[in-house]
Amino acid sequence: MRVREFIPWPLLAIGGLISIVAIGCAPAADSQIQADQFALRGMVASNQQQLDSEQAKIQRLEDRVSELEHNGSASAGGANQLASIEQRLNKLESQSNSQTGGASSAANPAATGESGPVPPGAATESSATGAAGVAGAGAAVAAPVNSGPAASTAGSSPPSWRALMDEELATAYDDPGDKLYHQGLVDLKANRYPEALNQFQNLQHRYPKSSLSESAEFFAANALYEMGKYDQAILQFNDQTMRFPKGRFASAALLREAQAFMKINDRIDARLTLQKLLSDLPDSPEAPMAKSMMQTLAS
Repeated sequence: MRVREFIPWPLLAIGGLISIVAIGCAPAADSQIQADQFALRGMVASNQQQLDSEQAKIQRLEDRVSELEHNGSASAGGANQLASIEQRLNKLESQSNSQTGGASSAANPAATGESGPVPPGAATESSATGAAGVAGAGAAVAAPVNSGPAASTAGSSPPSWRALMDEELATAYDDPGDKLYHQGLVDLKANRYPEALNQFQNLQHRYPKSSLSESAEFFAANALYEMGKYDQAILQFNDQTMRFPKGRFASAALLREAQAFMKINDRIDARLTLQKLLSDLPDSPEAPMAKSMMQTLAS
Protein backbone atom coordinates (compact mmCIF):
# COMPACT_ATOMS: atom_id res chain seq x y z
CA MET A 1 0.00 0.00 0.00
CA ARG A 2 1.32 3.49 -0.91
CA VAL A 3 1.66 5.98 1.93
CA ARG A 4 0.50 9.53 1.05
CA GLU A 5 2.97 12.40 1.58
CA PHE A 6 2.00 14.46 4.58
CA ILE A 7 3.01 18.08 5.27
CA PRO A 8 2.34 19.30 8.80
CA TRP A 9 -0.23 22.08 8.91
CA PRO A 10 2.04 24.56 10.77
CA LEU A 11 4.41 24.55 7.83
CA LEU A 12 1.54 25.17 5.46
CA ALA A 13 0.36 28.08 7.57
CA ILE A 14 3.83 29.68 7.68
CA GLY A 15 4.27 29.32 3.94
CA GLY A 16 0.92 30.93 3.29
CA LEU A 17 1.74 33.80 5.60
CA ILE A 18 5.04 34.46 3.83
CA SER A 19 3.26 34.52 0.49
CA ILE A 20 0.69 36.98 1.78
CA VAL A 21 3.42 39.27 3.21
CA ALA A 22 5.38 39.14 -0.03
CA ILE A 23 2.30 39.95 -2.06
CA GLY A 24 1.45 42.82 0.30
CA CYS A 25 4.97 44.31 0.26
CA ALA A 26 5.26 44.45 -3.50
CA PRO A 27 2.55 47.08 -4.01
CA ALA A 28 3.90 49.08 -1.08
CA ALA A 29 7.42 49.14 -2.58
CA ASP A 30 6.06 50.10 -5.98
CA SER A 31 4.04 52.89 -4.43
CA GLN A 32 7.11 54.26 -2.65
CA ILE A 33 9.14 54.21 -5.86
CA GLN A 34 6.38 55.99 -7.73
CA ALA A 35 6.13 58.59 -4.96
CA ASP A 36 9.89 59.20 -5.09
CA GLN A 37 9.82 59.53 -8.85
CA PHE A 38 6.94 61.97 -8.63
CA ALA A 39 8.81 64.04 -6.05
CA LEU A 40 11.95 64.09 -8.19
CA ARG A 41 9.97 65.14 -11.26
CA GLY A 42 8.44 67.93 -9.19
CA MET A 43 11.88 69.12 -8.05
CA VAL A 44 13.21 69.10 -11.62
CA ALA A 45 10.17 71.00 -12.87
CA SER A 46 10.51 73.55 -10.06
CA ASN A 47 14.22 74.07 -10.76
CA GLN A 48 13.54 74.45 -14.48
CA GLN A 49 10.81 76.98 -13.78
CA GLN A 50 13.13 78.96 -11.52
CA LEU A 51 15.91 78.80 -14.11
CA ASP A 52 13.57 80.01 -16.85
CA SER A 53 12.49 82.89 -14.63
CA GLU A 54 16.09 83.90 -13.92
CA GLN A 55 16.99 83.74 -17.60
CA ALA A 56 14.00 85.91 -18.45
CA LYS A 57 15.16 88.48 -15.90
CA ILE A 58 18.66 88.40 -17.39
CA GLN A 59 17.24 89.00 -20.85
CA ARG A 60 15.19 91.97 -19.65
CA LEU A 61 18.23 93.49 -17.94
CA GLU A 62 20.39 92.96 -21.02
CA ASP A 63 17.75 94.67 -23.13
CA ARG A 64 17.71 97.59 -20.69
CA VAL A 65 21.52 97.88 -20.77
CA SER A 66 21.46 97.88 -24.56
CA GLU A 67 18.80 100.58 -24.53
CA LEU A 68 20.85 102.78 -22.20
CA GLU A 69 23.94 102.29 -24.32
CA HIS A 70 22.04 103.06 -27.50
CA ASN A 71 20.69 106.28 -26.04
CA GLY A 72 24.18 107.31 -24.95
CA SER A 73 23.19 107.66 -21.33
CA ALA A 74 26.11 109.56 -19.86
CA SER A 75 24.43 111.62 -17.19
CA ALA A 76 25.15 110.91 -13.53
CA GLY A 77 21.70 109.42 -13.05
CA GLY A 78 21.95 107.29 -16.18
CA ALA A 79 25.41 106.04 -15.29
CA ASN A 80 24.31 105.16 -11.78
CA GLN A 81 21.28 103.34 -13.12
CA LEU A 82 23.43 101.43 -15.60
CA ALA A 83 25.87 100.42 -12.86
CA SER A 84 22.99 99.17 -10.71
CA ILE A 85 21.52 97.18 -13.60
CA GLU A 86 24.88 95.63 -14.43
CA GLN A 87 25.37 94.56 -10.82
CA ARG A 88 21.97 92.87 -10.83
CA LEU A 89 22.78 91.27 -14.17
CA ASN A 90 26.06 89.91 -12.80
CA LYS A 91 24.28 88.40 -9.81
CA LEU A 92 21.54 86.81 -11.89
CA GLU A 93 24.00 85.34 -14.38
CA SER A 94 26.05 83.89 -11.55
CA GLN A 95 22.96 82.29 -9.99
CA SER A 96 21.78 80.94 -13.33
CA ASN A 97 25.14 79.39 -14.15
CA SER A 98 25.44 77.80 -10.70
CA GLN A 99 22.04 76.14 -11.15
CA THR A 100 23.02 74.62 -14.50
CA GLY A 101 26.43 73.52 -13.25
CA GLY A 102 28.25 76.05 -15.43
CA ALA A 103 30.97 78.42 -14.43
CA SER A 104 30.05 81.91 -13.32
CA SER A 105 30.19 84.45 -16.13
CA ALA A 106 29.52 87.74 -14.41
CA ALA A 107 29.71 90.80 -16.66
CA ASN A 108 31.25 93.18 -13.91
CA PRO A 109 33.62 91.57 -12.42
CA ALA A 110 33.96 92.67 -8.99
CA ALA A 111 33.92 89.33 -8.30
CA THR A 112 35.57 87.08 -11.06
CA GLY A 113 39.08 85.80 -11.49
CA GLU A 114 42.13 88.01 -11.43
CA SER A 115 44.89 88.52 -13.93
CA GLY A 116 48.44 87.79 -12.98
CA PRO A 117 50.64 90.51 -11.45
CA VAL A 118 52.28 93.09 -13.67
CA PRO A 119 56.08 93.23 -13.30
CA PRO A 120 57.27 96.37 -11.45
CA GLY A 121 58.07 99.22 -13.78
CA ALA A 122 56.15 97.73 -16.69
CA ALA A 123 54.12 100.08 -18.90
CA THR A 124 50.59 100.08 -17.59
CA GLU A 125 48.71 102.57 -19.69
CA SER A 126 48.87 101.10 -23.22
CA SER A 127 45.35 99.98 -24.06
CA ALA A 128 44.47 96.48 -25.23
CA THR A 129 42.72 98.18 -28.13
CA GLY A 130 45.59 100.49 -28.99
CA ALA A 131 43.82 103.64 -27.83
CA ALA A 132 45.41 106.81 -29.13
CA GLY A 133 46.81 109.09 -26.48
CA VAL A 134 47.41 106.27 -24.01
CA ALA A 135 51.16 105.92 -24.01
CA GLY A 136 53.91 105.10 -21.54
CA ALA A 137 53.79 103.82 -18.01
CA GLY A 138 51.23 105.71 -15.99
CA ALA A 139 50.96 108.47 -18.56
CA ALA A 140 47.19 108.51 -18.80
CA VAL A 141 45.89 109.32 -15.33
CA ALA A 142 45.10 112.90 -14.62
CA ALA A 143 45.72 115.60 -12.07
CA PRO A 144 43.05 116.60 -9.56
CA VAL A 145 40.01 118.47 -10.84
CA ASN A 146 40.95 121.59 -8.90
CA SER A 147 44.57 121.62 -10.04
CA GLY A 148 44.14 125.15 -11.38
CA PRO A 149 45.54 126.96 -14.41
CA ALA A 150 48.50 124.64 -14.67
CA ALA A 151 46.13 121.92 -15.88
CA SER A 152 46.83 120.44 -19.30
CA THR A 153 45.64 122.18 -22.41
CA ALA A 154 43.67 120.48 -25.18
CA GLY A 155 45.63 117.65 -26.79
CA SER A 156 48.23 117.30 -24.01
CA SER A 157 48.46 114.47 -21.52
CA PRO A 158 47.49 115.16 -17.91
CA PRO A 159 49.95 114.33 -15.12
CA SER A 160 50.24 110.62 -14.38
CA TRP A 161 49.02 109.04 -11.16
CA ARG A 162 52.67 108.64 -10.19
CA ALA A 163 53.14 112.40 -10.45
CA LEU A 164 50.13 112.84 -8.19
CA MET A 165 51.64 110.32 -5.80
CA ASP A 166 54.88 112.32 -5.63
CA GLU A 167 52.90 115.48 -4.88
CA GLU A 168 51.13 113.70 -2.03
CA LEU A 169 54.41 112.37 -0.64
CA ALA A 170 55.69 115.92 -0.41
CA THR A 171 52.60 117.06 1.50
CA ALA A 172 51.97 116.66 5.22
CA TYR A 173 48.37 116.45 6.43
CA ASP A 174 46.93 117.22 9.82
CA ASP A 175 44.91 114.04 9.87
CA PRO A 176 44.98 111.01 12.21
CA GLY A 177 45.41 108.73 9.20
CA ASP A 178 48.39 110.64 7.78
CA LYS A 179 50.98 108.09 8.98
CA LEU A 180 49.21 105.16 7.33
CA TYR A 181 48.59 107.24 4.21
CA HIS A 182 52.20 108.24 3.73
CA GLN A 183 53.47 104.74 4.42
CA GLY A 184 51.10 103.49 1.75
CA LEU A 185 52.48 106.07 -0.69
CA VAL A 186 56.05 105.03 0.14
CA ASP A 187 55.21 101.38 -0.55
CA LEU A 188 53.39 102.34 -3.73
CA LYS A 189 56.36 104.33 -5.02
CA ALA A 190 58.61 101.33 -4.35
CA ASN A 191 56.22 99.09 -6.33
CA ARG A 192 55.28 97.18 -3.18
CA TYR A 193 51.67 97.12 -4.28
CA PRO A 194 50.19 94.58 -1.82
CA GLU A 195 51.79 96.41 1.12
CA ALA A 196 50.55 99.76 -0.16
CA LEU A 197 47.05 98.38 -0.61
CA ASN A 198 47.10 97.07 2.96
CA GLN A 199 48.09 100.49 4.35
CA PHE A 200 45.34 102.33 2.44
CA GLN A 201 42.73 99.78 3.48
CA ASN A 202 43.81 100.04 7.12
CA LEU A 203 43.39 103.81 6.92
CA GLN A 204 39.86 103.46 5.56
CA HIS A 205 38.88 100.90 8.19
CA ARG A 206 40.38 102.74 11.16
CA TYR A 207 39.50 106.27 10.07
CA PRO A 208 36.39 106.04 7.85
CA LYS A 209 35.74 109.79 8.20
CA SER A 210 39.32 110.80 7.44
CA SER A 211 39.88 113.70 5.07
CA LEU A 212 42.31 111.39 3.26
CA SER A 213 39.65 108.79 2.52
CA GLU A 214 39.22 109.75 -1.14
CA SER A 215 42.96 109.93 -1.76
CA ALA A 216 43.54 106.59 -0.06
CA GLU A 217 40.83 104.94 -2.15
CA PHE A 218 42.23 106.41 -5.36
CA PHE A 219 45.75 105.13 -4.72
CA ALA A 220 44.46 101.79 -3.43
CA ALA A 221 42.66 101.36 -6.76
CA ASN A 222 45.87 102.20 -8.59
CA ALA A 223 47.71 99.57 -6.57
CA LEU A 224 45.12 97.00 -7.67
CA TYR A 225 45.51 98.16 -11.27
CA GLU A 226 49.30 97.78 -11.13
CA MET A 227 48.86 94.27 -9.67
CA GLY A 228 46.84 93.33 -12.74
CA LYS A 229 43.60 93.02 -10.75
CA TYR A 230 41.62 95.12 -13.17
CA ASP A 231 38.17 93.91 -12.09
CA GLN A 232 38.83 94.90 -8.48
CA ALA A 233 40.40 98.18 -9.54
CA ILE A 234 37.27 99.01 -11.55
CA LEU A 235 35.07 98.41 -8.50
CA GLN A 236 37.36 100.58 -6.35
CA PHE A 237 37.47 103.46 -8.83
CA ASN A 238 33.70 103.24 -9.26
CA ASP A 239 33.13 103.30 -5.50
CA GLN A 240 35.39 106.34 -5.19
CA THR A 241 33.56 108.30 -7.87
CA MET A 242 30.19 107.36 -6.37
CA ARG A 243 31.26 108.59 -2.92
CA PHE A 244 33.12 111.66 -4.19
CA PRO A 245 31.50 112.59 -7.55
CA LYS A 246 33.08 116.07 -7.50
CA GLY A 247 36.13 115.13 -5.47
CA ARG A 248 39.73 116.00 -6.07
CA PHE A 249 40.52 112.74 -7.85
CA ALA A 250 37.12 112.15 -9.48
CA SER A 251 38.14 112.79 -13.10
CA ALA A 252 41.45 110.97 -12.68
CA ALA A 253 39.60 107.94 -11.29
CA LEU A 254 37.09 107.90 -14.16
CA LEU A 255 39.85 107.99 -16.76
CA ARG A 256 41.77 105.25 -14.99
CA GLU A 257 38.59 103.19 -14.67
CA ALA A 258 38.01 103.47 -18.42
CA GLN A 259 41.54 102.28 -19.03
CA ALA A 260 40.97 99.30 -16.75
CA PHE A 261 37.88 98.38 -18.79
CA MET A 262 40.01 98.53 -21.91
CA LYS A 263 42.54 96.23 -20.28
CA ILE A 264 39.86 93.55 -20.06
CA ASN A 265 38.62 94.37 -23.59
CA ASP A 266 35.32 95.82 -22.37
CA ARG A 267 34.99 98.62 -24.90
CA ILE A 268 31.33 99.31 -24.13
CA ASP A 269 31.89 100.07 -20.44
CA ALA A 270 35.05 101.97 -21.26
CA ARG A 271 33.06 104.23 -23.59
CA LEU A 272 30.27 104.71 -21.01
CA THR A 273 32.81 105.67 -18.35
CA LEU A 274 34.45 108.19 -20.67
CA GLN A 275 31.04 109.63 -21.53
CA LYS A 276 30.35 110.10 -17.83
CA LEU A 277 33.67 111.89 -17.39
CA LEU A 278 32.94 114.26 -20.28
CA SER A 279 29.37 114.86 -19.11
CA ASP A 280 30.05 115.39 -15.40
CA LEU A 281 33.52 116.96 -15.56
CA PRO A 282 33.89 118.52 -19.02
CA ASP A 283 36.48 121.09 -17.89
CA SER A 284 38.75 118.61 -16.10
CA PRO A 285 42.36 118.08 -17.23
CA GLU A 286 41.40 114.56 -18.27
CA ALA A 287 38.70 115.67 -20.72
CA PRO A 288 40.98 116.06 -23.80
CA MET A 289 42.41 112.56 -23.35
CA ALA A 290 38.92 111.17 -22.76
CA LYS A 291 37.78 112.67 -26.07
CA SER A 292 40.76 111.15 -27.86
CA MET A 293 40.04 107.74 -26.38
CA MET A 294 36.37 108.05 -27.34
CA GLN A 295 37.34 108.69 -30.96
CA THR A 296 39.56 105.61 -30.95
CA LEU A 297 36.82 103.45 -29.45
CA ALA A 298 34.34 104.69 -32.05
CA SER A 299 36.63 103.81 -34.95
